[in-house]
This record gives sequence, structure tokens and C-alpha cells, in this order.
Amino acid sequence: MMSSRSFVLGAALMLGVVLCAFPAGAASDKELQNMRGSVSYQHGTATTALAPKSTAVLDDSDYAITGAESLATIGLPDSSRVLVGSQSKVQLAKFDQDQTDIAHAKFVVVGKVRFIVQHPQGAKADFTFATATGQVAVRGTEGDIDTDGAGLTVNVYEVCDPHDAVGVTLANGQQFTLVAGQSLAARFVNGVLQAQVQQITQQLIDRFSPDFGAPASWDAAKGEIVSAAQNQASNAVNSATGGYGGEVANAVGGLFGHKKPTPSPSPASSSCSH
Repeated sequence: MMSSRSFVLGAALMLGVVLCAFPAGAASDKELQNMRGSVSYQHGTATTALAPKSTAVLDDSDYAITGAESLATIGLPDSSRVLVGSQSKVQLAKFDQDQTDIAHAKFVVVGKVRFIVQHPQGAKADFTFATATGQVAVRGTEGDIDTDGAGLTVNVYEVCDPHDAVGVTLANGQQFTLVAGQSLAARFVNGVLQAQVQQITQQLIDRFSPDFGAPASWDAAKGEIVSAAQNQASNAVNSATGGYGGEVANAVGGLFGHKKPTPSPSPASSSCSH
């Protein structure tokens, strides 16, 4: 007859086997975390509040909802993250990773988000952020989106692959391609959707920094912008002098050189991971 001590030991071993078979957090989970303030998630018609620093597993079609002065993070199995700013509602419409190791995701955004879409171990990403004004296609980059239903702002701080720039398709069919250091602003004016692409300014960054802080990859993007400006200046001088303006181009480049920031070599400053 089994003693009580043997029974307890056997039960403990069995419990250990069960816990090993069913780990606390599966690698395929899509998790919502309350970083600060009021954060909840909606599954079907039920809405559940999250305590500060706590997490919940999201299913496809679930919503992340934030209140005033709040911040949430959606962590995805491919190591990408989507930060949800205050007073925003974001639906994780779908996420899947196919046999070619490409992560596909679609979000529906009302409010502010920062996307940090990564390429772990050489994988690729195919993310879409849908808004009432247009859709933003992301392959591997860090950037911000702000949409209020009547307009759309997209900042791009980094592009992991030059061939995978951020694509924006507006509701009127207009298409734009954004590289690191560029921003798009689109808004309905007298019923007509108007859009403009420009270089990112500190004012455009400040639009998002109260929610998300400074973008980690912005120093690298500034380096790319100044380098592009140097090339444009050099090409313009050579064109004006019939191709013999090298010395003048060097002088013009010097004007930019003293302002050029040094991109950080640290991997921590980049959202790209290979």
C-alpha cells in the first residue's frame, strides 16, 4: 500500500511533468502589457482592464485600448513591438508566420502607435497598419503613426533594408514611399485629401515623444539625412560647373560636415536585427 509520503512525492513529480509540458508563456503568444496608466483589452464584446505592468495574451481580432496618459506594448512572436499611445484603440486584426519565415500582421489604428518591426535571424516582415485615411506598409523599420480619422501623420526613423521602404497608400489611391528621416502628413481639406512628404523636424518628433520618448534609431537616421544632403549638394555643384566642381563640392560638403551627427554603432540604437 502506498504511503502518504510516496503519494505526495509522486503527485509532485507528476505536477512537474505537466508544468514542463505546458510552459507559462508560449513563444507564439501575442502579448499586451500595461506600461503605465489605464490599459484594457477587448475580446469580442468583453473588455478587461489590465493592472500596471501586467500582461494578457491577445487573439487575432482583439483590441488594445488606452486611456489618458497611458501606454501599452503589444509584443509579437517575431520580436517586433507595437507601442500604443494614450487615448488610442488598436486592433490586432491578424498575425501569422508562414513556412518561408515571413511574419504577416495587420493592425487597425485609431490614435497613436510606434512600430518597431524587426528581422530576427534574417526573417522578413510584412506588416500593415490600416487607418481611416490610408494604409501604411512596413517591412522592417521604426516609425510613428498618428491618426484621428480626419488625418494621418507617419514618421519614419529607420529602414532596415533600402529596398523595403515604408509604403503609404491613401484612401484616394495616392501612393508614397518613405525612407529614413521622412514624414508624411495627409488631411482632408474641404473634402479633398491632401498629402505632403517632408524631412522630419524636431517638432514632428515632439508630436510623439510625450507618449513614446525619443526614437531609438533617430541618430542613425539623422546621419543618413545629412549624408544625402551632402550628395545632393555635390551633384548640384558638379552639374553647375560641367562636372568639374569637385573642389567646390568638397567645400560645400564641409559646410555640412561640422553638423553631421555620429551615428551610434550600438545595436541598442537600432530596431534592425539580423
